[in-house]
Order: sequence, then structure tokens, then C-alpha cells
Amino acid sequence: MNAPVRLTEVRKVYGTGPGAVDALAGVTYDFASGTFTAVMGPSGSGKSTLLHCAAGLDTPTTGDVQLAGRSLHGLDETSLTELRREHVAFVFQSFNLMPALTVRQNVVLPMTLAGKQPDDAWVTEVIQAVGLGERVKHRPSELSGGQQQRVAIARALAGRTAITFADEPTGALDTTTALEVLTLLRDQSRRLGQTIVMVTHDPVAASYADRVVFLVDGRIVSEAIHPTAEAVAAELAQLSTGRLSPTES
Repeated sequence: MNAPVRLTEVRKVYGTGPGAVDALAGVTYDFASGTFTAVMGPSGSGKSTLLHCAAGLDTPTTGDVQLAGRSLHGLDETSLTELRREHVAFVFQSFNLMPALTVRQNVVLPMTLAGKQPDDAWVTEVIQAVGLGERVKHRPSELSGGQQQRVAIARALAGRTAITFADEPTGALDTTTALEVLTLLRDQSRRLGQTIVMVTHDPVAASYADRVVFLVDGRIVSEAIHPTAEAVAAELAQLSTGRLSPTES
């Protein structure tokens, strides 16, 4: 199976000397085509660092990252930007919406910048699926934080890119909308063969993924296939307890 996202012995070190910290300590992992993977772990385990390195938003100290079949090593910022624009969508906690544009204009903006013609029917379907069908002409200032997050999610889905990176994509959403969005992400992966990598702390959100990768201290320590929310919660509890010293437990 192809791996649009491939990490090979990726290490990310912050600081120097005795105070240096390994945010990632030699991670090797393939995120295959058509898979929806949740990345989880205790606070400080390296989840967001893994996401940022995998997406080319941060540069590993050592090791190699391949994105859409291309090594990121040595690419300048222009080449990285072009690669991401062509193959990658993002859903981060910061919405990064253009304040002068409407909901629909924000959703299709990446396609416009890439010179692509949006699929109007699909764009409409996605906007309705995230609960914004009545607000397509509203601007970000007229939306709540949760509604702005829905715009960011619709923007990621609308482009049908090969890869989507999501960092806590449902954190600002109500339960009903969050489950609808997770269903959309899962269907996007299965129907279109999209690779989705999602960082989350929520076992319910993780249960919508095909698999869950667990990190501790910058290392992948376990993996769950076809996870349930209960199994994920139990594994997280065990990992968190295992990181505590006897004096902290």
C-alpha cells in the first residue's frame, strides 16, 4: 500500500546541551493511502510535533519525511508551499480564515489560489454537512468560534486533497456537529482514498479512525486497529500512569 506520509527515524530536538529535549525520538511510521489515523498520547508526548514535521511545517533535527512521494529534505519554503498547496489540507485550532471573505469564499480559497475549479455541488454538500448551509454569505466576524472551526473543516474537505492533517479538529464543536464532522472525515478517507492524520485527546474522536498511534516521550509505543472509545481511554490511562514516578503516583 502506498504511503503518502512517511517518517523515517525522525528526531526533533529542542534546545542544546544538558537541557535539550527530544520532542520526537526517532519515529518511523507510514501513513498509508486511504487510512484515517489518530495520534494520541499524554501531554508533552510529541503529538503536535509529529504532525508539524509530517506536514513540513517544522524541520526534523535528523531523519527524513516524505510527503506525497517527495522527500522534504532540502526543499526551500517556496517548494514546500507548492507541495502542500497541491496535496495537503489542514485543520488546526487557529482557523486562519480571511476576514473579508464569506463562508463559501473561505472554503474555496485554497482551490482558487491553486487555479482549480471548485466542484460547486460538493462544496455545497460539505458546507451543509458542517451545519453552515444558512450562513454561506456570512463573514468570520459574524460567526461564533465553533462556526469558524466548521468553516476551516469544510475548507479542508472541499479540496479533496490526498492528505489532510488535523489538530484537535472537533475541539470547539458541539457533540452533534463533532460526530458529523468525524463521520465526514472517515467517509472522505474511505471513498476518496484520502490519508488523514488527526491529533486528538478525545477517545470518542479517535474511535472514528481506522487506527490509533500512541506516543510517549516522543516514541510510538503502541497502536490500536479499529479502536473503540473505551479501549482508547483505557490505553491512555495506562500510558499516563506509566509515565509517573513512584513519588508522583
